Amino acid sequence: MNFSLRTLVHYRVLAAIGRPFDYFLVEEPWRVYEVLEKAIGRHSAELVVNILTDWLRRNGCNVTPEEVRRALSDKSAWMK
Repeated sequence: MNFSLRTLVHYRVLAAIGRPFDYFLVEEPWRVYEVLEKAIGRHSAELVVNILTDWLRRNGCNVTPEEVRRALSDKSAWMK
């Protein structure tokens, strides 16, 4: 994410959830999508998923938006 979007997400998550966005990225990555939906809405959360999917593809990881969404919303995806 670019700096301005990351800043917006950080402060919206902090206001809505009470913890910084980075906390969820590091400590509870399976809750990232849920947190984004609460803080910035479903449409904007989907935008973040698409941005992340594009970034992963540019860096050699061929994933779909559905796979990224699952990784950001399903705890079992992180228990392997």
